[in-house]
Amino acid sequence: MVTLRVVRHDRDQLLAECSSIVIPARGEVLQLDTLDSSGEKSKPSTLWRVVSVTLHVPSLASSPQANGSPIGVREVEVSVLPDVALVPEFAAAAERILSESKL
Repeated sequence: MVTLRVVRHDRDQLLAECSSIVIPARGEVLQLDTLDSSGEKSKPSTLWRVVSVTLHVPSLASSPQANGSPIGVREVEVSVLPDVALVPEFAAAAERILSESKL
């Protein structure tokens, strides 16, 4: 189990943090849900494209854990951007911006 932190790449804003047994890969899409106290969705979900994954790996020079637990990866940071590819209007706007910048 690791702590998964989801950070918006272009604003360095923390979007989510939770325990996880899975680690997303670059290029995958994450769906972030906002849940109320009963576990039901309280807002529409948002889709985010993973642009980088950083595993915080302890080096060989790390000290043994005081509680005797083995040293290992405990935190994974995932940088994301809004997934414009899944929303046609955003994809078209992104394409216009890219084509204008080539001129």
